[in-house]
Amino acid sequence: MKNRKDIEVRLRAELTLWRDTQVRDLYTDYFLWYLPTTAEHDGGFLIARSAPPNPEFLLATPERINKSKGVEGNCAQLLPFLLRLPILSR
Repeated sequence: MKNRKDIEVRLRAELTLWRDTQVRDLYTDYFLWYLPTTAEHDGGFLIARSAPPNPEFLLATPERINKSKGVEGNCAQLLPFLLRLPILSR
């Protein structure tokens, strides 16, 4: 992730995938996970129902993605939070 715009574009893409998956199973909860930037790799994030296979991913927040807010509502809620995580390239 290089800047705010990269984060916003990726967040909208992740939320669109989440929405398409969520409508098929309304009872499953999804969470925001992030990969911190290190000297070895750039950071990133994803939305998943359980921990990703890569153990370096961390749970960004214990709150589930809000099913009633949709893509735009969740984007407005999550973007300020994502901008504070250590996911930008060095």
